[in-house]
Amino acid sequence: MLRFLALAALAYAQNASRIEYNVLIVGDVHDDLAAIDELRSRLGRQSRKYHLLLCTGDLTTMPHGNVEGSAKPEATPHTNAFVRKASEAARALATLAPLVYFVPGALDPLGLYEADARLPPGQPRNAHNMVEKVTSALWVAGWGGATMPFERDAHGKRRAANESTAHPWDGGWTQFPFDEREAQRRQQPWRRKVTKVPENDAVILLTHAGPDGSGTSLVTAQDADSVERPADVRAHSLHAGSIALGEFLRQKATQQRVVLHAHGRAHAALGVARFGSAVVVNPGSLRYTRTYASVTLEERRIEGRTEWRVTRAAVADISDASNDVDVTVTSPHLAALALSAIVFLLVALAASCARPARRVPAPPVAFAPKTPKSPQIGRVSSV
Repeated sequence: MLRFLALAALAYAQNASRIEYNVLIVGDVHDDLAAIDELRSRLGRQSRKYHLLLCTGDLTTMPHGNVEGSAKPEATPHTNAFVRKASEAARALATLAPLVYFVPGALDPLGLYEADARLPPGQPRNAHNMVEKVTSALWVAGWGGATMPFERDAHGKRRAANESTAHPWDGGWTQFPFDEREAQRRQQPWRRKVTKVPENDAVILLTHAGPDGSGTSLVTAQDADSVERPADVRAHSLHAGSIALGEFLRQKATQQRVVLHAHGRAHAALGVARFGSAVVVNPGSLRYTRTYASVTLEERRIEGRTEWRVTRAAVADISDASNDVDVTVTSPHLAALALSAIVFLLVALAASCARPARRVPAPPVAFAPKTPKSPQIGRVSSV
């Protein structure tokens, strides 16, 4: 019994060295402040509290033309109104978690891609082209923008989505502010910063476009904004992810560090997937699919080092009330204290049960006097 309790105490001690870090992921807001209010109300009815919020871009909906190479400021005039709209959405998101990062999307103003494009203090941090440590051994690395989606024909040859005559919606895809070749060229310094993160630390990639090769970037429905049933399925799936990001995520140094890749862009391809060992999450669109994602990372302290891993990842509808009764313990320190107290009581109880019992002397027994035997009747012995 004592051995069992000792093993249980050891297990509790190991659990006490694990800390959960909850991450809320939203994306493709497209000016829908009402959806943010609805999400805030939903989260208020849940007991899970979030430490970090990641926004995958498209805070607003600024019309752009497709670019070749990189976008030029003179080609995107009159952006002040859209900067204000993006700022309004960012301020609303800042009320959902104590720490918020975003990357600009393909329909956000060009100014958000500039090196000094930081919103005022107290607002979410612009993570584009940035690698920043957020807590013990955990980093966020961001890259904004999106390239042109493509299809593959029957021979596997790549073609731009707009070259297909099957889906008029595809004319709505925008390549901004870089095309694929320019994005890959500009990513090189950022990639080097990511791979210079200590090997035992963990990185969360935050991008607008996802990695090509992940199911979360593959649009299979004709309407890329809807997940309603029934859906008309495309003859050729649309690859809305970035080839450059897919190549980067395949590299061994990236796989050693990246535990989570959060992205948006492909609204109807929302979901959770694996890319090697990295967990890839597309939360969908707050405006169109009315969804968000919830992820829990667990910090383990093993032999003096910290290790992060994803223990839970799910996409949920804003109107889904199934998590309103969530009883997740929000303070790991209080949980560890309570478990330690339970173990102490169990060990004390076991110790008291294991002591040899004190012998109580038995009461003296009163013996009755012997009764003389009766004479034997019957057979008589002869002398």
